[in-house]
Amino acid sequence: MNKLFKVIGFDLDGTLVNSLPDLTLSINLALADLHLPEAPATQVLNWIGQGASILIANAIDWATKQHSIKITAQDRNEIIAKFNYYYGQNICNKSQLFPNVKATLEILKQKGYTLVVITNKPTIHVKPVLAAFGIADLFSDTLGGQSLPAIKPHPAPLFYICGKYGILPKQMLFVGDSKNDIIAANHAGCPVIGLTYGYNYNQPIVDARPDWVFDDFAEILTILD
Repeated sequence: MNKLFKVIGFDLDGTLVNSLPDLTLSINLALADLHLPEAPATQVLNWIGQGASILIANAIDWATKQHSIKITAQDRNEIIAKFNYYYGQNICNKSQLFPNVKATLEILKQKGYTLVVITNKPTIHVKPVLAAFGIADLFSDTLGGQSLPAIKPHPAPLFYICGKYGILPKQMLFVGDSKNDIIAANHAGCPVIGLTYGYNYNQPIVDARPDWVFDDFAEILTILD
């Protein structure tokens, strides 16, 4: 079959996995160790999507402002180390796949699409998350936050995948939940789906102007073949 798309790329947090509970737990454990206030999940939600370093920096800035205190560079490094430790221990403690993700990925794989993950999540955590939910074997490639010099919204990760698989950008469909995903895909020249249920800084994903907007992951199937 001559498919319009050869490769389908996916964001991870907010697209495949609802990781908010474990990210909230881990950042709050790290903050608590330095006697800083814990952040509600609704606040942590706004910090997801730009990589762990931005998430942690935002959490520290928020927490220190709550008590109008200052912390040292050593304290910041300690919080970073503690977050990485706690998240490694709780990577799939409360996280869950979003509805219809696994079944849809299996169908896409059976149809012959090459599936890849392109996320800003720390690279060391990407494969353990996928393995924990039994979907690691469905993906031919995974790019995390440290895999390349640039992360989304820079289009470099998408260009890298296109080059590796010898396809034009228009032959790669990208699926994400935040404006960073949409910007990266648009700049790379890749068609892009925006999912409404993910993490987009409390902004409607339609505002980022993806090519398609879906409420359900399974709706991806409606535009293929």
